[in-house]
Amino acid sequence: MAAAVMTGQASAEAFTRFQRLAWTNLVFSVTRRCPLRCAHCVTASAPDAAFPVLDVDEAGRWAPDLAALAALGLRTVTFTGGEPTLALHPVATLARAARAAGLRTAVVTSGSWGASAPLTGRVIGLLGPAVDAWDFGYDAYHARHLALPAFIRAVAAACDTGAEVAVRLCEADAVSTQAVLAALEGALPTAVTVIVQPTLAVGRGADLVPDGVLEPAGGDGPLAPCLSTGPFVREDGSVGPCCAALGYGARGRHPLEYGGPGGLVAAWRRWRADPLLRLLRLAGFALPLRWLAEEGLLDPQALAGGHVCEVCQGLWDDDGRVAAMLRRRAEDPKLLALLDGLEIALFGAVWSETAAVPPPQGENRARGLFCRGVSRVTRPCCAPWCVARLPPPGRAMPWPAPSPGGMGGR
Repeated sequence: MAAAVMTGQASAEAFTRFQRLAWTNLVFSVTRRCPLRCAHCVTASAPDAAFPVLDVDEAGRWAPDLAALAALGLRTVTFTGGEPTLALHPVATLARAARAAGLRTAVVTSGSWGASAPLTGRVIGLLGPAVDAWDFGYDAYHARHLALPAFIRAVAAACDTGAEVAVRLCEADAVSTQAVLAALEGALPTAVTVIVQPTLAVGRGADLVPDGVLEPAGGDGPLAPCLSTGPFVREDGSVGPCCAALGYGARGRHPLEYGGPGGLVAAWRRWRADPLLRLLRLAGFALPLRWLAEEGLLDPQALAGGHVCEVCQGLWDDDGRVAAMLRRRAEDPKLLALLDGLEIALFGAVWSETAAVPPPQGENRARGLFCRGVSRVTRPCCAPWCVARLPPPGRAMPWPAPSPGGMGGR
């Protein structure tokens, strides 16, 4: 029996649930290095780039913070890159600490470690006991660098651990996409869910637009809310706002950085309390874009993208005027009160640190959302651009709501 390809569509309720889950998720990007050099890579990773890798001593210093974060409401930890298994021992250190603290763990990976049986055994031997969910990526872009049998070896090994497993396929041209999808459906274990999502002009993917390979995504990008899945802890200890456009892009130009004294707990609190990020996540980019237009700082090219992450990537200027102005306007006390009211309207209350809600377990696990499919992985993914073309709260959804069966697992 072939693997399931999820095609249920998103609902406004599922979207707000996804946004809420981000308050309880932390993302570790342990390196930008990767054995592959995919043309659509959001972090522009490559095997020959001299990117740093998180070392095990630094991971050991971060590990005790996870128990403190769990007591304050953190529920999931996601490991990504680059290819996170290149920092195998640091990831194992943090994953074991997360598990000991009662947190769920997930790894976002290319599956390149399926290239040989010994390497596959080493990765699974170290990470298998401490990972709840594996999120693989494979599509026409990956296939140019990784043979399907090697990829399937990695996926099958992850399935054998009893973890939840999903495979994401970013759309290329129609012929290539269907060919890869057909190959995956025939080769993947039945427990795996395949999720089809758009390719965005973010990171190296931006090079696909002038080359004529990728059309700019359509949709309500300038109006849609930011889709961050939680603080993005980089291998050097800096902390960004998301794992997409500003994970590594526009660094030094945007103001959404949260590293500094106090370790992971302080960074998590700074991420949640930032009024500018709260505005972008709760209300979208409409008001910031209006401010930029009023002050003559809006670059029309920033509006060319049809997806919220593409818009965000193009906002920031080199001299910091956009960052300074948006930061200043977002700190208006009147706006902060309005944001509190909006959060209450959307979610029932302003999020606060609490240990009252237990981590997801059994059949009552929290569910997330994907643009063209709903996976069975019970934590926010590390690919928020898959929530594509969603309108802001109050606007009609462009697709029908998912059936109960379609939403039954994530």
